[in-house]
Amino acid sequence: MTAEHFIQFKAFPAEPFQDNAEIIIALLGEYPFTTFETDESGVSAFAEADAITQSELDEAALQIADFCTKACETTQVEKQNWNEAWEKNFFDPITIDGQIHIRAPFHPEGPAVPYTITITPRMSFGTGHHRTTQLMLSNMLKEAESFNNSKVLDMGCGTGVLAVAAEKFGAAEIVGIDNESWAAENAVENALANGCQRFSALHGDASALSSVVPATFDVVLANIHLNVLLNDGATYWQVLKPGGLLFLSGFYLQDLSIITDYYQSLGAELLYHQGMEDWCAVVFRK
Repeated sequence: MTAEHFIQFKAFPAEPFQDNAEIIIALLGEYPFTTFETDESGVSAFAEADAITQSELDEAALQIADFCTKACETTQVEKQNWNEAWEKNFFDPITIDGQIHIRAPFHPEGPAVPYTITITPRMSFGTGHHRTTQLMLSNMLKEAESFNNSKVLDMGCGTGVLAVAAEKFGAAEIVGIDNESWAAENAVENALANGCQRFSALHGDASALSSVVPATFDVVLANIHLNVLLNDGATYWQVLKPGGLLFLSGFYLQDLSIITDYYQSLGAELLYHQGMEDWCAVVFRK
């Protein structure tokens, strides 16, 4: 197998589903999985076929067995076919707070709103349909004036939907970082398709910020898993300017106190939080 193939490792969390899904994702984070998806049927973790061994898959299955209702399933996914499936089964257009309309290139023109974003997701996260993306965009709309002439960091940029919104709000420069090379490429494609000229993307994780001068960004966006927000939060905080805004999501409402306690220990001022179903987003000021 080549890097054109991916391994999909699917786990089936026991009740309480959300608690065990979080535990499973945290445990699988110790293995060479780079992308996680959660839906009502379970948790799917994806790894490039050349990056993970059968023994690692077997070990991972044993590690999470106590948190699952049945044995994990492993399948091989072809990159090209996955892309085609994304496009074939793409989301319906969606409008956020009556102001941002998100659609695919093949969808008809949407309603007359201040901001329209066209997204081709390929294999990347961020069509606007996940509750965390909606929450992030809703909070960004509340603080739209803060993006004017700002320098923005988008961690885990996925499709680039948040970066595109940031530029449409007037950001002067947006840097996206994603731990999947094809996600970074997809984000650049989507930015260009939306007429954005101030966005650049890097393949990497928080370590890519090691060479960034402290207090560089006016705004930091991070819609990632809870464990990443905790592991990398100090780095996000370091590169944020005093008075800057930090937008976070990707965690459940029940974990709000964990997030607020951690970031307040860094000196963050909690401005507000917002929930949607079981998901949560927060905005902090440095």
